[in-house]
Amino acid sequence: MGLNPIEYRPWQGQRSQHSKRFLVIAQSILRHNLKSKWFLAVLIVGTFLAFALNIIFISITPHESLTPELMASQMQNAIFYIFMVILVSMVCSDLLAEDMRSSSLVLYLSRALKPEGYLLGKLTGAFVTLAIFGLFPPIILAVAVTATQSGPDYLASAEVILETVVAGTWATFFLIPIGLMLSSITSRRTYAAVGTFMVFFVLGIISGIFVQFDPDWQLLDPGSVLAMSMDVIFGLGLPVGVETWLFGAAVFAFTIPPLALVYWRILRKGVGK
Repeated sequence: MGLNPIEYRPWQGQRSQHSKRFLVIAQSILRHNLKSKWFLAVLIVGTFLAFALNIIFISITPHESLTPELMASQMQNAIFYIFMVILVSMVCSDLLAEDMRSSSLVLYLSRALKPEGYLLGKLTGAFVTLAIFGLFPPIILAVAVTATQSGPDYLASAEVILETVVAGTWATFFLIPIGLMLSSITSRRTYAAVGTFMVFFVLGIISGIFVQFDPDWQLLDPGSVLAMSMDVIFGLGLPVGVETWLFGAAVFAFTIPPLALVYWRILRKGVGK
């Protein structure tokens, strides 16, 4: 009896460039979430409650033009923030936790992928996925309001649309660093998801307790900081009593240190520690 020859089919594709391998990670994250029924369910419900109803209602209501106040109020909606937190908890929960648990991170970094590229891939994948809710619906809302306005000042409305793009981009990114941080310090995605949600929830409660003594305590709540960011982006200014430098410090604290911790964790895991 002769031996069956080994079937071998040469790979006909092209290898991705080292500088673009983070895009492969990002695409994988996007595809994975789009196949998740839970993610799609939350996305659809959140989009309907936070934007779809407003698009219909505002479009059929007489209005002169698209105003910064209108879009700021839409981006500061409590429903928008709640669903943003839920989606961040779902998307970021297993971005690093599973790789840390299974030591897959070591394999990633052993294939000519630098820690910076790995982190950029995870960050980009989370951003693109969350942009489906945090960026595109606000833009659609702004365009719909502009298309149905009765006033002639389309240039002012176009300026607000550009501000909406900036605001949506910031709203999509702002909560991701904390989600990545929680995912990097636990090996279970469930712990990371619940931990991410609880961090935002507990900080909001503590802020609400102490804000009656000093308005600056608002800056302990990520939701309040995000809402203030919308006012700044749309040119409405910070609330009375909130120090500008403290606001900047809060924005820094919620973004840069968490990302720095994630990067440090990736470096340690990459060398087997």
